Amino acid sequence: MGNLTRRDLLKGLGIGSVMVASAGALSACTPAGKATGGNAGAASGSADSAAYQYAKRKSDVTSMTQSEADVLVIGGGGAGLCAALSASEQGAKVTICEKMSVLGGATMLSSGKIPAVGTKQQTDMGEADSVGACVIDIMRPSNYSVRPDLVYTVTEQSKDIIEWTESHGAVWTIDEVLYFGQTAHRMHTTNDAGKGLTDALIASMEADQNITEMLSCEILGLVLADDDDSVIGAYGKNGKEEIAIFAKNTVLASSGFANNPDMLAQYCPEAVDAVKVVAPGATGEGILWAQELGAELQNMGAYQGHAFHGVDNSQTLEQGVANNGGIIVNQEGNRFMSEYGGYSELSPHVLAQTDHIAYLCFTDAQIEKSVKYAGWEEEGIVFKGATASELATAIGADEATFEKTIAEYQAAIEKGEDKFNRAHLPAGFDGPYYAVKITGEIRHTQGGMSTDVAGHVLRPDKSLIKGLYAAGGCTEGFSSRGGAAYMSGNGLIQALVFGKIAGAAAATEDKESAALVEWKKSEIDAYK
Repeated sequence: MGNLTRRDLLKGLGIGSVMVASAGALSACTPAGKATGGNAGAASGSADSAAYQYAKRKSDVTSMTQSEADVLVIGGGGAGLCAALSASEQGAKVTICEKMSVLGGATMLSSGKIPAVGTKQQTDMGEADSVGACVIDIMRPSNYSVRPDLVYTVTEQSKDIIEWTESHGAVWTIDEVLYFGQTAHRMHTTNDAGKGLTDALIASMEADQNITEMLSCEILGLVLADDDDSVIGAYGKNGKEEIAIFAKNTVLASSGFANNPDMLAQYCPEAVDAVKVVAPGATGEGILWAQELGAELQNMGAYQGHAFHGVDNSQTLEQGVANNGGIIVNQEGNRFMSEYGGYSELSPHVLAQTDHIAYLCFTDAQIEKSVKYAGWEEEGIVFKGATASELATAIGADEATFEKTIAEYQAAIEKGEDKFNRAHLPAGFDGPYYAVKITGEIRHTQGGMSTDVAGHVLRPDKSLIKGLYAAGGCTEGFSSRGGAAYMSGNGLIQALVFGKIAGAAAATEDKESAALVEWKKSEIDAYK
């Protein structure tokens, strides 16, 4: 078979969309000699079998308890759940392994939001939107440097993934808030956020007799055929029992590496001191397994951060206070950025300050629009001052410096633009003054192994690692080439859509005949 288009594959699968996968992992160090930059890949199309640290041959696992499946899914977050359900819909017998004692992964911890175009919810709202407009919005934070085929695929499939997850019990509503960086109302949220979404998918999966789930099952590496480097399953521990699971095809849905200190220090050093609001299983080993087999890694320095972590209540605070005119100062009393921006993009600026600490400062005008301030009062985390001088004393900043900061901001409001070119300004900024202490968070990483639009794991020369598919946080994301640029919903829509795609492909393809699937821009109206 030659190279297939995405349309050819989907027609062959009997479906009108593309699909996805997610988490499950173990702490691990990067193998010696591997690339350390933001974009890493094996030097050649195949790995040196003598150097394998994680992979085992079939003949090496004969003493382990063995089982078989059509499709093995490693990781039980949003991507893995979608992969398992999708594979089952294609008639496959599926085994899904999750190293934690519960399913859900990063998706369970998420806000349960994705951008979607052309849904019933959007139509009922009367919102005019297009695939092209959504694609531009997603790609803008990266200066259009990420792969358009990935972005177009998830955008084209966004309506389908809403409807497909609804068929599995999810309930979606459209947000009336126009999110920062979005040019249309297209952000959809599941009832009870990420937990509601995963609860629905888990219930549907547990009612599916084609799917066997194994919790507290720690996969330690992939199993290769004895005569070549094709993936034929995985091995690990189910409790104390050593196991090997053989499968026609394997889907890695093993999450990113935000909870692996070594990998985080290597690829995202500016986020090492961030508060980790991450899935416990996001330890990156699936990426290392694929890298060992020659997989190309991309965008390894990309991640989702959040600049508004409350130091004194360990909660994510309200960005709206900044959007509505609040300012952020460091412990010295100086502003250091425009506060009107993406919550992720702002996070490294906060983390770069002394002790990784800053203060979100605001007035009664911002309180009037706040939905969380009353709770902050109850928790006792608010610093107060009738004047700028009094607030400076309360937060421990230099009085003269902070007074100058306030005066400069007040002058900028009169002018209509401040020194950071911020023009989204309040009507005034007079006391009394308030502040809450903040630091930066990391939510999840956005880099990993390259895949085509069918979920095949690729080497640098675009050859396939036979028998291996991937989706979700362990794969190449499309938020940025490196750093904290991020559009809300990117990680979740990538997990859901490509999990569904990878599961269907793994269920219907033979590893020997599987071929690269390329997206063709000519297939869609790009910028309508």
